[in-house]
Amino acid sequence: MTAVANSTTCIWILEDHEVFAKQIRRLISGEDDMSCPYHFSSAAELFDKLKFTNERPELLLLDLGLPRRDGLEVLADLRAVLPDVKVLILTASDDREKVYRAICNGACGYLLKTADPDEILSGIRDVIQGASALSAPIANMILQGFSRHGPVCQIEPLTHREEEVLGFLVKGLIKKEIADKLSISQHTVDMHLRAVYRKLEVRSQTEAVSKALRQGLV
Repeated sequence: MTAVANSTTCIWILEDHEVFAKQIRRLISGEDDMSCPYHFSSAAELFDKLKFTNERPELLLLDLGLPRRDGLEVLADLRAVLPDVKVLILTASDDREKVYRAICNGACGYLLKTADPDEILSGIRDVIQGASALSAPIANMILQGFSRHGPVCQIEPLTHREEEVLGFLVKGLIKKEIADKLSISQHTVDMHLRAVYRKLEVRSQTEAVSKALRQGLV
């Protein structure tokens, strides 16, 4: 990673909304301990930059609502290409599944664009210092998701294949991707998922991921 002078933290932004990106860049650049030399409006621009320079950010602000590419797919690629760079989601979406998938795929935090500037700066600093950053509505959503399942309790053991399917589910893969990874049919994936849902006593992918994380199953 490349740190700029005066011990400032180098932050890049991947955000397709030009006006919002400029606002956040000005906000960051106004702080003595942060700098924001680059803003990218698409994933392609960012990855092209990474190919032709040795410069690297210490923190990347990532919008999930990107053109032509799903932001969650971009997050997975970033974790592979920049494993040491912290990624903080800054987006408009408070969709429950996107929140869980972003966190499961290595995001250090999840802030909403509706957050006030001080909250955004505070969240950035929290992540820089090794903590997590969550907008209040997102934190409440996660807590409610966990508490809905009640106390941690013993569950019927999963088979090895069911554990594999659940693990890929937690990583945010869809059924077709899981089938490809395991070289099985989507019908077989469905069969294993039904068994996982029954054993975990849940009814959806989000609930399965939530309970798996809460009980340390993956």
